[in-house]
Amino acid sequence: MEFKLGKNPCPHCTSSDGFHFYGEGNGGFCFVCNHTVLSDEKKAELGVEDIDIEEIMSREPLTKEQIDVIKNNTSDEGYGCRGIPDYAYKAYYCRTEVDPTNGQPIAQYYPVFTDSVLTAFKVRRLPKDFHVKGKMGNESDLFGQFRFKNSNNKKLLLTAGEVDAMSAYAMLNKPDSEYDHLPVVSAVVGETGSWKQLKNHYEWLNRFEQIIVLYDNDEAGQDAVKKLVEILPKGKMYVMSIDEKDANDMLMKGKEKQFVNAFWRARPYTPEGIVSSSELMGKVMNHVQTKKIPLPPFMHGLEKLMAGGIPLGVIVNLGGASGLGKSTIAEEIKYHWIFHSPYKIGILTLESDSGAYGTKILSRHLNTKIELIEDNDEKVKFLEQPDVVEKANNLWTHEDGSPRFYLIEERDGGLVSIKEQIMKLIVQCDCQVIIIDPTTDLIDSLPNEEAAAFMSWQKGLVKSHKVTVMNILHTRKTPQGQKQGSQGATLSEEDFQGTSSLYKSAAANILISRNKEAESEIERNTMYLKIPKCRWTGNTAPVAGKYYYCNKQHTLYDFDDYFRDNPESIAF
Repeated sequence: MEFKLGKNPCPHCTSSDGFHFYGEGNGGFCFVCNHTVLSDEKKAELGVEDIDIEEIMSREPLTKEQIDVIKNNTSDEGYGCRGIPDYAYKAYYCRTEVDPTNGQPIAQYYPVFTDSVLTAFKVRRLPKDFHVKGKMGNESDLFGQFRFKNSNNKKLLLTAGEVDAMSAYAMLNKPDSEYDHLPVVSAVVGETGSWKQLKNHYEWLNRFEQIIVLYDNDEAGQDAVKKLVEILPKGKMYVMSIDEKDANDMLMKGKEKQFVNAFWRARPYTPEGIVSSSELMGKVMNHVQTKKIPLPPFMHGLEKLMAGGIPLGVIVNLGGASGLGKSTIAEEIKYHWIFHSPYKIGILTLESDSGAYGTKILSRHLNTKIELIEDNDEKVKFLEQPDVVEKANNLWTHEDGSPRFYLIEERDGGLVSIKEQIMKLIVQCDCQVIIIDPTTDLIDSLPNEEAAAFMSWQKGLVKSHKVTVMNILHTRKTPQGQKQGSQGATLSEEDFQGTSSLYKSAAANILISRNKEAESEIERNTMYLKIPKCRWTGNTAPVAGKYYYCNKQHTLYDFDDYFRDNPESIAF
């Protein structure tokens, strides 16, 4: 289906304009039903880029002479590509082409057999350019099938592609084992269309008692799994669950033991939306191993209440009255996550453009509030100092030159536009942590129904794309005559400005209070944190943290820690 840039009718649901297309290289997303069109990069990962099955099926198989030429110009060693050991590479009769000038691998050749006769090579020219030499199609043997054609093993592992098959084989089988090697195969036509090829090998598949399926741990992979139910022998389909995207990720990250355990814990497939009790232990193991997002050191009290940080896949609200320091705490959190979050972060800052925001976060990084320098020329001179340039580069980029974080620049559009930008952060930039500062500015003028719909969209987003969203929120003004938030009034979740869906949708609500009118300067710069809700731990606390703000350093500290380390500061 052809799409134009921007809004389109969704090919998956009845929406007339809910599907947003970002271009051939970036894919698209439906904001109504969450239908996703894969990017070019994702297609390459699945092994479908530039492969026209219909055309390739009409070709002639490779001749012996052509095969000999390929063998003479390639090696049977894997050269460590994608962490796959040579014994796994050789087990599947794969070949590697190297650059004669430097000996570095430039292409990998995956053999394709038909009725156990070599008919083609599927070529992956590094990093992700695919083409095929010879004839292959749905009638071809599965990748690796020739090796396990007469296997007496009761279990068969079915993966999403050649790299995953070899990775899984390497983790499940020792090279010199006296036991029959566990068979691992994959379709050769790509994950999404694999059912067409598998259908042609029903008889062989039916020899096994368990067909364990491990497709990519993403939306496309799980959709492909659902299709297999119609194809594989009834009652024999099992699924295994891992905490990474695919088998190769497990291999590359040294999770061999976890992978092997997951293989033996594979459970019978159950229909979508239903989880059998036999599956739960595997899901529990995956859940408890998911990395949490740590909080800054000065928030150690709150982090303990959250049992080590914020999980992936939740909504967290941080709120307080205007001018109390919500954004300051949010900046400290963002800064910490830039360097310590296990997931990429994307930031929507509605109160600052990118230049102002960059100045603010750089001030934190340098422990110098740049805006306190009055003369603009002096600011420039300060920023051009070699040590400042070096520190700034460390903030903006990783050692490999890739960005540490992303900002939404176009922040002045409507809610629909903002949602599109957030989706770009997730889909194109791989951000799994989204911070909206402040969310109140987005929804303040909306009717309660639309604001509630936005929170419902967030709930769908964290579930479908496994992201965490942090909303920075304002609180309502207290009635006249009562103590105000800026005077240190105790706040509750119900004080969040806007619809009640704000605090009801969140897994955790955090509230800030500070007495800006206190006589003591120390008290005026002291913030109190309250957590009335933390769904994953059940912990609550009227005082979850007490923090002191040092204006000179533009930095927050745990109150007790700061004055223990700086006793002289008590005097001022």
